[in-house]
Amino acid sequence: MGAKAAPLFSIVLPTYKRPALLGEAIASVLHQSMGDFECIVVADGDPDVRVTSDPRIRVVASERREGAASARNLGLRAARGRYVTFLDDDDLFAVDRLQVALEGLDRAPMALCWRMSVTRGGAPRWNDVLNGDISRRIVTAPVPNVGQVALQRRDAPLFDARFRASEDVEWWIRAAQVGAAATVPKVGYLLRDHPGERQTGRLGDRLESRVLILETHAGYFASNPEAAAYQWRRVGGMAGALGVREVQRKALRKSLKLRPSVRGLAHLAGSYLPRRASR
Repeated sequence: MGAKAAPLFSIVLPTYKRPALLGEAIASVLHQSMGDFECIVVADGDPDVRVTSDPRIRVVASERREGAASARNLGLRAARGRYVTFLDDDDLFAVDRLQVALEGLDRAPMALCWRMSVTRGGAPRWNDVLNGDISRRIVTAPVPNVGQVALQRRDAPLFDARFRASEDVEWWIRAAQVGAAATVPKVGYLLRDHPGERQTGRLGDRLESRVLILETHAGYFASNPEAAAYQWRRVGGMAGALGVREVQRKALRKSLKLRPSVRGLAHLAGSYLPRRASR
């Protein structure tokens, strides 16, 4: 018998000690309207991962927990599909997620879909329309979840494992240079809010990583002041939430210098007000 044909899509799904959520995430993959895929579950230092018995689902494992960036890289290296996309173990795919991706990939090398929260309901939480060359625009606002993108596997950059958080923001700076994007204005990715920690949700790590992004891509941000201003404003917001006032003010001043605005001035002024006592 000849070798088994490669699937059209590879779905990379990292996980760590969330069996119930993982089972629901996998179920959302198996209920896809388009069935030509493989789902690579990356057990990130979790020896107890159990998955549904289906030939399209396979598990690859790391001996110790490495974090989201390294786990996705392990999945990317194991992938065989023509196209690749991602799913976090605490989120879900809409039933037509892969079909929506194909609609976009017919128009451009990179396809994007919208996302919404299934626990909060209502309008999509990311419903931007990014078409064409998005390399300068991609980090001037909140980036899409990596599960909202699909692209040729051979073109997908690896993630930078130095980043303990915000690894998706750094990845997008490089991924957006792969080629033109096409956004399909349909919800394909379902975000789930839950009381547990998201894999890259620690605020201190996010602050440190966001500063490292600005340093690592200094040339990119020097030529893109709008993106730099937005990222420094995010740094200021994180530092403020952590109570690191000098870092907050320094970041907000940098943002204002790059992109003056009344809103930015208000944020800077607010950093000098006494912090509200916790109730």
